[in-house]
Formats: sequence, structure tokens, C-alpha cells
Amino acid sequence: MEYIWIVVIAIVLQILWLWTLLAHLSSEECSSTDKICWTIVLCVLNVVGMVLFLIGGPKGKDEVLSEEALKRSFNQGQR
Repeated sequence: MEYIWIVVIAIVLQILWLWTLLAHLSSEECSSTDKICWTIVLCVLNVVGMVLFLIGGPKGKDEVLSEEALKRSFNQGQR
């Protein structure tokens, strides 16, 4: 009976991993090089890669500054 919980946890982790991979591949927030690197990390490390992606992966558009916006903020002394 205790093996059922192990199977359920494994299935849930695989579903979360697949959701993370599909969400990453469908996002338009990162460059193609970043997509390739993160896809390799997600596929090779599986659940550990999923955790790494959720912690350190690309952030939303609100949190990422473009190169021009970054230059403007440095020139204005804001960063």
C-alpha cells in the first residue's frame, strides 16, 4: 500500500516537469540560446532541472530590462 504514494508522487512530479517544459517552450520572454540551454537542463536533470528553472529561470517581462532601458537607467544614475 505504501508503494501507491510513491507512484502518485512520481506521477505528480512528472506532470509538473512536463508543464514546466511546455510553459518554457511556449514562452516568448527569452532568447533562442536561453531556450536551448534551459531545455537541455530541464531534460537532463528532470525534476532537479525543474526546480532550478523555477528558482533561476527567465523572469517575466516586467522584471527584465531591455538593453536600451538599462543604458538609460545607468545614464540617469538610477542603477
